[in-house]
Amino acid sequence: MINNFKNDEAYISTKWLLRLISSRGLEIQHLLKIINRGMKTTHFLAILQNDSYLCDCCMGMNLGIPCRHYFQALTRMPTLSFHIGLVRAKWYQDHNLDIQTVSSISLENVPRNNSALRSTSLTTKSSHKSNPLDSSIQRSAVPPTQTIGAREVYHKTHAALKPLINGIHMKEDLDELLQDLDELRYVLSVH
Repeated sequence: MINNFKNDEAYISTKWLLRLISSRGLEIQHLLKIINRGMKTTHFLAILQNDSYLCDCCMGMNLGIPCRHYFQALTRMPTLSFHIGLVRAKWYQDHNLDIQTVSSISLENVPRNNSALRSTSLTTKSSHKSNPLDSSIQRSAVPPTQTIGAREVYHKTHAALKPLINGIHMKEDLDELLQDLDELRYVLSVH
């Protein structure tokens, strides 16, 4: 089953979640049962060291962003705090952000001390905090994708296409260019 995270009934078993955590030598501080009364669904959320977490919905591990169950726990647990490291670095505008310089904040918007975060190698990169189970992530890896603004896309593509556009003066020329671009798109999609 592919989970697009709209279906709140999709999850891995709690037994499997606990087995994954213990097999990696991680320590559970809290195991929370999150109940959505409206949808009548239940999820289990394991709070690990330094407020990293794993949820049985697997959204944090798969997408690299905290799930709704984590935020539900954050609103109910005054000792739980949010750290930007829970969001995978590929979602940052500044991919070179040093997450160790950013303080965790609680629901009351109070910065928390990050001394434990600095001393634990598990959470030195955001990917380790957003997916504590992933041990294959390199510490100096550059994010594979970077989100760029529509304006930048427009200007760079316009600059690249400008030499082709300059010779267009008649409808036939435009139709030929558009056909060539469609063929190029087809060739690229096949490879």
